[in-house]
Amino acid sequence: MGEANGLMKGPTTRLFEKVAKWIGLSPNAGPVLAALFIEHYETGERLSSDDICQVTGYSRANAGLIVSQLEALGVIDGQRDYDQTGRGRKRVLYAVNGTFSDIFELGVISIQDRLNGMLKDLQTIENIDAGPKGSFAQLMKEVRKSIENRQEELRSISSSDISVRR
Repeated sequence: MGEANGLMKGPTTRLFEKVAKWIGLSPNAGPVLAALFIEHYETGERLSSDDICQVTGYSRANAGLIVSQLEALGVIDGQRDYDQTGRGRKRVLYAVNGTFSDIFELGVISIQDRLNGMLKDLQTIENIDAGPKGSFAQLMKEVRKSIENRQEELRSISSSDISVRR
């Protein structure tokens, strides 16, 4: 695991905390993402929940919550370990699903969704009053223009500019 050579400390963890925030998660998801990416690129192996807890120092409950969130976003996937012997439920092994570029694109999509939600809220506000008056109308115009400008900037970035060629 990556912890042995010190990759899970300092700048690496901070980078992945920022990545977690970028895709809409708590920075606490950063160490889990870092552990999974480091393991993926170092050995190509998957990590169990116990491995994730050991590397991050998180409790099983906290690690489980973060893993569930990452799975729901499609960032990681889990597979049962059928090589495990003994009775009982087989452990689940986790790995990143795709590349770092795929996660970066997820952040862009997240921003686009938030901007669309803001535009819908603006439309609702405008519909309630059948056209805001005075300084409030000016505020609404400025907000709308700012959101539309950001959307246009995001549209102008093609996915080939974001994706790293595989």
